[in-house]
Amino acid sequence: MRNIEQLIKELIPPNDYQNRNGFSNEHIVLSLTEKEKVEVERNLIEMPKQEEDDMIGETLTIMKSTDSLPTLQKRLNLTKSPTMKIIWASYINEINNGDEKMKEIALNEMDKISEKYSRIGIFHHLAKFRDSRINDKIRNFINHEDYLTAYNARTSLGMETAEIIKREQIKNGIGTKKWWEI
Repeated sequence: MRNIEQLIKELIPPNDYQNRNGFSNEHIVLSLTEKEKVEVERNLIEMPKQEEDDMIGETLTIMKSTDSLPTLQKRLNLTKSPTMKIIWASYINEINNGDEKMKEIALNEMDKISEKYSRIGIFHHLAKFRDSRINDKIRNFINHEDYLTAYNARTSLGMETAEIIKREQIKNGIGTKKWWEI
């Protein structure tokens, strides 16, 4: 059995851009032995009590940790941020293979997110609910005037993005001239 403390450090690197940008720990989770999984799960369940790090929730979700549900629910109840409420609710929903209460939370909290980058970042979490009401709200953004908003809304729903890309290129004067024109 590998050192559990070291495994936790590998699974949950420091919460900064340098360590988390493009990071995924799914391959590490999938490589855990049953004994390691039990110990890692036990340690991770204790961690959200001290800090609000969604990588912990994401890891417990990959592990399908039903034992973590009370802790995830507490974290959901403690957070004030609509974005974080949606993220924690999405983890609970995924572990439960669907949860109407979590879908309602996501629907209500989505309307409270108006800041562009928060909204863009939450589309993919919202799409994981696989709920027609939530997807309809995401669809309201698929033709948004802001390119990143429209692009992320479309990709979260698995929609084609060529139309949005072309619209942005035309708006920026890219692709409107032939290669030999200056």
